[in-house]
Amino acid sequence: MERNNIYKFLIILVLILGGLFIPTKDSFASNTIVIGFIIEADQIEGTLEEPVIITEDTAAQKARPMLKLKFENLSAEGLRIKKLVQSPKGIVTIDMNPKETVIFNNLTLHVTNTEFAEHYLPGSGNIGFKKIKLLAHRVTANNSNLPQFQLGFNEGGEVELEPKSEDELIQMKTNLKYLLNSQHQ
Repeated sequence: MERNNIYKFLIILVLILGGLFIPTKDSFASNTIVIGFIIEADQIEGTLEEPVIITEDTAAQKARPMLKLKFENLSAEGLRIKKLVQSPKGIVTIDMNPKETVIFNNLTLHVTNTEFAEHYLPGSGNIGFKKIKLLAHRVTANNSNLPQFQLGFNEGGEVELEPKSEDELIQMKTNLKYLLNSQHQ
């Protein structure tokens, strides 16, 4: 039984990595720029560690301030992930959409923008968000479960979130810390 889960995970990992590197007729041009990942979910719940400001390079900018969000565990419903790449012919979008609830363990996101409609105290973990959207430049996880994963490729798309300034990221960090502290009271 465990061996089957390992095989499933490896297949999913290969599909994800393959989706990230699908070549297009313009993908090998010298002036393509990875804009980032737009990550959206109808609802997420999990255990969020205290956010921190970091500095990291992106394809477009050196030493870019980012907000590091680390979830010990996270479940996401209605997850949609888009990788946006600027090519000579415009934006190329790779869409990754699991059709059921996704579970992540030790998920780390380096983001330059985040929006959400509301927050709440979930039954599992220390925070929940509804209608969340992030502009991420680095995404890592120790383990994930991506059921009924679908991958799509589109030429075209638009930048839905612009990176925030360092001052705006510091304000986001302060707001998230406040939400985490208020959930514990």
